[in-house]
Amino acid sequence: MDIRTPFIYFLLLIIVILLVVIKRISIEEPLVVESREEVEGESNLGNQEKIYSNDQPKIKKGKIILIIDDFGYRNDEISDGFLNLNIKLTCAVIPGHAYSTTFSKKASEKGFEIIVHMPMENSGDNRGEENFVLLRDLDSVLVRDRIRTAFEQIPQAIGMNNHQGSVATADLKIMNYVAEALKEENKFFIDSRTTPETVAEQVMRSWRIPFAKRNVFLDNDPEEEKIISQLLSLAEIAERDGYAIGIGHVKKSTLDVLKIKIPELISQGFEFENASKIVSVDSVN
Repeated sequence: MDIRTPFIYFLLLIIVILLVVIKRISIEEPLVVESREEVEGESNLGNQEKIYSNDQPKIKKGKIILIIDDFGYRNDEISDGFLNLNIKLTCAVIPGHAYSTTFSKKASEKGFEIIVHMPMENSGDNRGEENFVLLRDLDSVLVRDRIRTAFEQIPQAIGMNNHQGSVATADLKIMNYVAEALKEENKFFIDSRTTPETVAEQVMRSWRIPFAKRNVFLDNDPEEEKIISQLLSLAEIAERDGYAIGIGHVKKSTLDVLKIKIPELISQGFEFENASKIVSVDSVN
């Protein structure tokens, strides 16, 4: 036999072995690569989940306190509409009206904060709440009696703000009577600031009544564009000072604006809070 024949067989064997090895590598290597990609994909997903879970909380721009005045006059889709706003809201209810008690109960059962919207003497007519309005010529006994009766009619109320009152809130005597009554009732006071001459803060601080004051009226002008402008001003104050109090009223235009703007403000980092959370008892310097 030719000596080259075994050598040729040997070379063919080597070639066959190499072909088998190459074929196995060509088959298995994609599987290895795919496996690594899957592992890397799982690792990347884990990192994403970690990023989301550890994502920094949205910057808090400030707390907006909305007080809506004049509940008690009506019981309709407008008054109920405010109770469908998915925020913390303080409802100021005027005593002595057809729906004062029933609305307060309904709003409280839905988790809303209630305060008495106490009628006080102003420079115009005081109509509709004759048995409750706080006048300058009343003595302390009558003032306390009217305030006590208001809280009995609206038992869910935990504080008070003034309805009108441009005359009464500027009078030291009457406001001291109010403070005395609130002290007895253990309630707070929000000054609606219907006059720049108000002495409410001075008096309430001296009695150490939990107190705060309105920053912005939302809807003195009922046009929606004006209400939006006022609401944005309120947000600016909240961002600057940490919180701000806005007072609106049970009006369709106010409700319509709030339905649109509340989600926007929340998405920007504003938080809606109850009035009771920001009252303080700091003394007058």
